Amino acid sequence: MKKILLLFCVATLVMLVSCGDTTTEQTTYTTNETTTQQITTTLPNTTISTEYISTNMDEYIAGLSNPYNINLCVTEDLSTSIAINFEMPEDTIAYVEYSVSGLDFFETLQTTKKTITFDNETVYLHEATMDNLTPGTTYEYRIRNDSGTEVSDFYEFETIDNTDDEHTIMFLADPQENSELGYKAYAYSVQYVLNHTNIDYDLVMSPGDLIQDSEDRNEWNWYFQYSSIFSFNKPTAATIGNHEMKPIEDDKINSLEFDGYFNLPNNGPTYLEFDELFRDYRATNFDDGKTYSFDIGEAHIVVVDSETYCDGSTACIFYDHINVQRLNSWIRNDLENSTARWKIVMLHRGPYGLSYDTPSVRSNLTQIMDDYNVDLVIAGHEHQYSRAIYKEGDLVPFARSNNYLKGTISLIIDDPLDLYFNNYSSAIGVTYLTSNTVATKFYGDSKDSEIEVNYGFSDETPVIPIITITENSINVISYGLNKRYAYDVKPFGVFILDEFTITK
Repeated sequence: MKKILLLFCVATLVMLVSCGDTTTEQTTYTTNETTTQQITTTLPNTTISTEYISTNMDEYIAGLSNPYNINLCVTEDLSTSIAINFEMPEDTIAYVEYSVSGLDFFETLQTTKKTITFDNETVYLHEATMDNLTPGTTYEYRIRNDSGTEVSDFYEFETIDNTDDEHTIMFLADPQENSELGYKAYAYSVQYVLNHTNIDYDLVMSPGDLIQDSEDRNEWNWYFQYSSIFSFNKPTAATIGNHEMKPIEDDKINSLEFDGYFNLPNNGPTYLEFDELFRDYRATNFDDGKTYSFDIGEAHIVVVDSETYCDGSTACIFYDHINVQRLNSWIRNDLENSTARWKIVMLHRGPYGLSYDTPSVRSNLTQIMDDYNVDLVIAGHEHQYSRAIYKEGDLVPFARSNNYLKGTISLIIDDPLDLYFNNYSSAIGVTYLTSNTVATKFYGDSKDSEIEVNYGFSDETPVIPIITITENSINVISYGLNKRYAYDVKPFGVFILDEFTITK
């Protein structure tokens, strides 16, 4: 009979082991014959490197500033264009000036002004798209107002070269905080991983819940201040989470702060009038900048507004069935028309997570993921980390895996397919990756969806997955940040929580 192996691997927060050392630990597993046996497992060393901890880290984080809330955003083609969004302190015409780095001639691009209101305070936001750019080229830019009284520093970005052998994404889930100290902790997590890995990444992806309270202007300002680690130089792909969402009966739902603060592609679905639900104020273009797609290298990436799948766990008790079908049709059509080698989907609420059960997302999307051979689905919302591989509604069993020092992994140790959990073909199913928060809001074991996953991790530990895409593989390394307490601002080390490769 098949044996189901449950490895519960819990490590101490600090483990200092020399490079050649290993630790031997007695691990208990239970078989489906209800007998309990003991096996000996050799664990890899868990040396915590401190060489990347810069003596100037505190000074650097304290000095982060983004007075104009500048952030670069993805476009449909990042090799020849990049989008920008920023804020001005007063009502004015504003411009972006940009040039190939090192040249004296700058293009001047007038921006489109947007306004939003926070508690009777008008906020003046601007967006523009720099296009006709040269692939693989470094540009410098700044923003200014019409009179020249408000001028930013110069910053640089590099356009994507789609002929490069690999492209890398930093995935930052749910940084939502309600204090500056919380966002400072978020910045420490990001910078520690960047220093530790020294990665050359191309863009940042965030699946919503960037802030705790959608109408708290301070939270938006703190988010962009501490995201300035990357927001001046790397484009962001984001979507809306439940904490950026207003109730559908709120007449301000179509002037959401999320739309004001980002300039994301508007190639998503157009809806019919939202009239199935009483007092549904959403407009037909509600998903502009929330559901969209773009390409980078060998990958086609689809970003989905999961809040549109309203049910008892999202924004309303019942959802608008007609427009949900329009959203589903758009996703199907978008995936079908892509010739990219890899297909990746990002959304806030995933179908398989440890904290919440969102059946409307699962019933609407998982069959589409199977039908169009989506390789990787990345999500947030759960504030717990998990990885599950599903095929046609069934969890794919694995027989072998790397040793996991933290979390819980389920293996069927004598399965005839002998699948390896850390390196497998995309043909076996869709990989669903849900990341823990990158900040300090954790659920631990306080929530349990009772959904089955292959691997789960519920510790109060920030996690940052780094996703690298090549012609033949998607490699994901999920880095954890060691902290003594969940609400500590500064971590004291970085470790690899989970690493896997999907091949094709």
